[in-house]
Amino acid sequence: MKIKKDILILSFVGVLVGFFVIKAFDAENPQLGFSNMMSPHTWDRYFQERSIASIENYLNRTKDLEESKELLLEEIRELEKVISEHEETAAARLDRGEQIRQELHDSRMIAGMLDIEGPGVEIILDDRKRDTILENDTDMIGYYIVHDSDLLEVVNELRAAGAEAVAINGVRITGLSRISCGGPTINVGKEQRFAPPFIIHAVGDPEALTSYFQRNDSIYQTLIFWGLRFEIKQKEMIQIPRYIGDIEFRYAEPIREDE
Repeated sequence: MKIKKDILILSFVGVLVGFFVIKAFDAENPQLGFSNMMSPHTWDRYFQERSIASIENYLNRTKDLEESKELLLEEIRELEKVISEHEETAAARLDRGEQIRQELHDSRMIAGMLDIEGPGVEIILDDRKRDTILENDTDMIGYYIVHDSDLLEVVNELRAAGAEAVAINGVRITGLSRISCGGPTINVGKEQRFAPPFIIHAVGDPEALTSYFQRNDSIYQTLIFWGLRFEIKQKEMIQIPRYIGDIEFRYAEPIREDE
């Protein structure tokens, strides 16, 4: 009898505790309305509305950031025009001025600091379509998605084939650019993060760039084997933007010969 009595007391205490916890949660989160006992349909509708609102908020923020980016890029272009005018003026005053100006231009070209255009290729790289993945293959999902190492190999093969400039989703790839895993996204460059599909542009001999991926040991063969999307098209004209960002060497210094 004593055991039954203890069980009844514990049950009663548990009910009271649960009641006060729910009340306290309602007081701190009245918008959730636990006391109203919303139906599953109402809950689904509530979370759907919250999700739509969040998506709209992110889209608005993205639009504002894109507009801000375009304004900053236009400001950069205007400042570069001023620099170019000063360089022309200085070159006219110096005996070797034009030669120095040409060397500056060539250095910017090599560093990826100029917008360029020319013939090349466009590559579209994407995950395998979900409806082609069997239910018993879920443990192989890692083979069906694009990884940072895949992007890096594509860029390396383009360079090996003679590409003179490469961009991923409009971001110029330089010797200091990173391509690394960012969870469900891939980090490209300094701050950009992208989810598939990835659009890669490369300027160079279209035929040489295309044929390089036909080798038996090419990353193209591996990705196609696992069912990923890998499309490559030759283009008569490809435009690749300049690198945007600071280039800072904190530790590296040029070796100076003793005079």
